[in-house]
Amino acid sequence: MSNFAFLQSEWSTLFGAASKAEGMANTDARTACFYARRTLGLAVDWLYKHDPALRLPYQDHLSALIHGPTFKATAGDAVFTKAKRIKDLGNMAVHSTRIVLRTDAVTATRELFHFCYWLAARMASGRDRRRTCASMRH
Repeated sequence: MSNFAFLQSEWSTLFGAASKAEGMANTDARTACFYARRTLGLAVDWLYKHDPALRLPYQDHLSALIHGPTFKATAGDAVFTKAKRIKDLGNMAVHSTRIVLRTDAVTATRELFHFCYWLAARMASGRDRRRTCASMRH
């Protein structure tokens, strides 16, 4: 069972991408970092469409979105730092010729889990929110 199963009912697209990152973390670090960054991008796009507290910044690429003042204020320092780390590791995996280490993939996947946990706790609807938050306490 995936650690990201709590995403499946409400955010199946996020679940699919996050599960790929998780599944590759120990076997294909570059791919895991790519999928962690992809999941983050999908999640941040979703947040900007569904969270009325967020206002689009000057540009709509991932870096601008996570550095946007309303995102940083809403997410707080810890979640912002996690999002930035996922973005940086994913970009490095795609654009660099440097070897991507297993520890990079594990870090990206771990930070993605924390980011998705925050997303679910903040945005899950009704019954799913209660179930998600309860399952995350265990």
